[in-house]
Formats: sequence, structure tokens, C-alpha cells
Amino acid sequence: MPNSIHPSFAKRCVILEGLRERTRQATAEFYQKPNIIAPALAPRFIVKPSGNNNFEVVERATGKIIAERFGHNNATGHARELEARTAPFSGKRLGLILRDWAFRMSVMLVLFAYFGSHV
Repeated sequence: MPNSIHPSFAKRCVILEGLRERTRQATAEFYQKPNIIAPALAPRFIVKPSGNNNFEVVERATGKIIAERFGHNNATGHARELEARTAPFSGKRLGLILRDWAFRMSVMLVLFAYFGSHV
């Protein structure tokens, strides 16, 4: 804390930060209990009107404008596409990667066996 803050205000800020941290811990502990489903995460991209039926797709964390689209449907559709591209790694995606890897390895083994038998 800067030295220009009044000591009583600085003390209050420290107490509030401690309470915020305890709230975060309690929330995390609550969602670790069985049969408790955590709420969905907030979207990474939001759509803001910029006037004259133009809309900006903005990254929520940084406030950086990613794209500008004409029409609300176009902007929300683009935001959904961006959100889908940044989806977390899932079990289905892992299965697809392993399937592709197994297919490529089997094709390589077949080619090695084919060309190896002709030597």
C-alpha cells in the first residue's frame, strides 16, 4: 500500500482482502463436495454495440477488441465461433487425437511391411 493512504483505511483494505480470500477458499471447498456442480464459466468474449448497428467482439479479460461486425446476429455468431475454438481440452478431443495417431502408425507399419517384403 502507498504511504499516502490513511492508516485506518489501509487497515480496512487489508481486512477486506483477507475476507475476500476466505470467501474464495470457502467457495472452492463448497464445489469440491460430492454432487455439487460448479456454475458455468463466464464467456471469454462479449459483444458490445458500437453504434449504427455495428457491434464489437471484445475479449473479456483484456478489454481488447477482437473483431467488429455489422448486425447483432453476426457478432454473436462470431463470438460463439471464437469461444468454440478456445474450448478446453476434453476427453472426446483426446480420443480423436489418439484415433488419428493409431491410424497413422498403422499405415506406416503397413507401408514398411510392404516395401520391406519387396527388398
